[in-house]
Amino acid sequence: MSSQKGKYGTSIFSDGLEDWIHSELVQRPYDWMLELEKKAAEDKFPVLSPASGSVLSFLISSWDPDFVLELGTGYGVSLVWILSSLSKNAKIKTVDRELDFIQTARSYLEKLGPEIERVEFLNADCSLAALEFLDSPISDRKEFLFVDCDKIKYPEILEMILEKGKHRNLRVVYDNVLWHGRIADPQNQAPSDQAVRKLWTLAKSSKIKYTLFPVGDGILCFDFNQ
Repeated sequence: MSSQKGKYGTSIFSDGLEDWIHSELVQRPYDWMLELEKKAAEDKFPVLSPASGSVLSFLISSWDPDFVLELGTGYGVSLVWILSSLSKNAKIKTVDRELDFIQTARSYLEKLGPEIERVEFLNADCSLAALEFLDSPISDRKEFLFVDCDKIKYPEILEMILEKGKHRNLRVVYDNVLWHGRIADPQNQAPSDQAVRKLWTLAKSSKIKYTLFPVGDGILCFDFNQ
């Protein structure tokens, strides 16, 4: 493994280290998650990394929400991490525009038995689902929003959150906010690159406290209750 020297010392981001972390250090909530991760790798379908899943699980359990809205079901990897850290009475709604993804996630979550009854699967547009959630009546419940959908929609969803979510008892987490390092190079100007950069512009210009977890492809956490 080779490390790089940066402004603040030697970086841990060396070749092969993340794979070693995922295989040796991350404790998955269920052994069969390895099977799901393998399927995603074989299908070349991007999913939440094990280390990112562990961070997401911590952010869920430390917040102890009553309700979780997940935007972007994918293969259900993040959904498993979320469910593993929720209290027994908490509910979750997961949204994806692709019905095939929802069916794949369901097939694996059935391994959890009755736990799957806590999940509402919705085949819909994530932006519309976010708007419906943010326009719902404000209550005393603690809410958690996990955003891992089409990157083009990232800034649009954050704009809605900043406008409508300020008075909610809400924690918001975005995945893929480092976008494979592409956003650090201004020559990368794909629509998704521009969208993730705009997300950061909105985050930095807002008055909401946020924390970056530089794990996996980057996790960004907003706490609207502070």
